[in-house]
Amino acid sequence: MRYFLLGLAVLIIVICLVWNYLRRRWAIRKVKCLSDEEKLLYVDAALNPFGFEFDLNCDIVVSKNDVWQRDFGYMDLYDEKAPFFNMVMDAVPIYFDYDGKEYRIELWKGQYGITTGGEIGVYIRDNHTNYPKTYYRAANDEERLDMSFVLTKKCDLFCRCDKSWWLTGFDVGVFSKPKDLKMSICICFPNCEMQEAFVNALIEAGYACCQLNNCENAVCFEYCCPNHYKPNMKHRIIKCFAQIANYINCHIYMHFTRWFNRTIDKLTYLRFMSPCLYRFIIRLSIPRRKQMKPHKHIKK
Repeated sequence: MRYFLLGLAVLIIVICLVWNYLRRRWAIRKVKCLSDEEKLLYVDAALNPFGFEFDLNCDIVVSKNDVWQRDFGYMDLYDEKAPFFNMVMDAVPIYFDYDGKEYRIELWKGQYGITTGGEIGVYIRDNHTNYPKTYYRAANDEERLDMSFVLTKKCDLFCRCDKSWWLTGFDVGVFSKPKDLKMSICICFPNCEMQEAFVNALIEAGYACCQLNNCENAVCFEYCCPNHYKPNMKHRIIKCFAQIANYINCHIYMHFTRWFNRTIDKLTYLRFMSPCLYRFIIRLSIPRRKQMKPHKHIKK
């Protein structure tokens, strides 16, 4: 009886290995047969409900311009809670007043689950509102800015350029420490008055005049080291454990998809090979800040 059970266990293992091999071969052939447009449809279908899409040219995940996150605005609490969602970032908010409004242009770079990414967000507090100073609404279409950034880790990872209120990019499967990343940023303002207000805010945040490159209404600078923004200093132990999990998940993802080089191919392969793992990876590939609806959590 014992030998029978041992033989049965060996047979089951062999069947599982053969099945996994055949399924892997099928998934690889399936990916190679699809066009990039077909792969993009599959991946975007999974990303769109979360407010993101895939940029085929840069092979990265990016946020859509008109997304549901726009309704939530922003406040420090989102940065403070980020490590609990495996997001370990350096963040710098730049505050300045212009045209009767208080602007908050925030910069982020770091590790978002299994992605290395960067963000620039434009948020505004109207002086006539009764919302607390911790809450800023997202810029509307008329208040969007022409922005661009290049995210670098020893070499350039990717670049982004668009007129937006939230410019983002996330490179799936790349693990980084926030301190190893650099963002080369350029923001174009509608006039010189707003540009000057932003430049003064950068200087107050610790930038030297020689670190800023002003051209017409644009301001270009590099973001390397964070300032003393309080959320950057909190939850150090949680961040440590989050980075350990991120490191392990990145390596599991890269090993499981080692048959392909491009992210669009890797994600499509996961979809065919393991739908459950595919959905899990999609969730680890985007920022998952705790969403709090203003009308429930912010009192006027």
